[in-house]
Amino acid sequence: MIRRPQPLGTKVDSPANPESPTQRLKTLFQARLRRFEEKRFAARVCNEALAALQAILARHPALSGDALYEAVIARRLKLDAAAAHALMWRVHGSVENWEGDYVPKFVDVVKYMIVSEYVGQDASVEGMTLDLGPFLAPRIDPHL
Repeated sequence: MIRRPQPLGTKVDSPANPESPTQRLKTLFQARLRRFEEKRFAARVCNEALAALQAILARHPALSGDALYEAVIARRLKLDAAAAHALMWRVHGSVENWEGDYVPKFVDVVKYMIVSEYVGQDASVEGMTLDLGPFLAPRIDPHL
């Protein structure tokens, strides 16, 4: 890429100059750090949800669907049944615009917990850059 020469007196390493090498390096490291933090956070929530799922299924092997997911939510987040039910309805609301009569699966519940908790921990964070689908696919059985 050919760049125009900087006018005399322009500081090349200035934070106001987004093309400066220092600024590009800083942006690169910040993006990588954020991605690492998102992966670590998502892995922790996923592991906790899977541990809660195993514990619930060990006690109540007949549970499935929303009842199972609400039990997992309640156990993992230490919520009462009403609060777990309310969170499950928010999961339903988040997938409402998906194809037809889509019924949320366990992976959708985990995605919802990851994003809502990640965004909720810092008011300045608007979302996540991590694509949770490929991240969770090898960790969570798609049939749950």
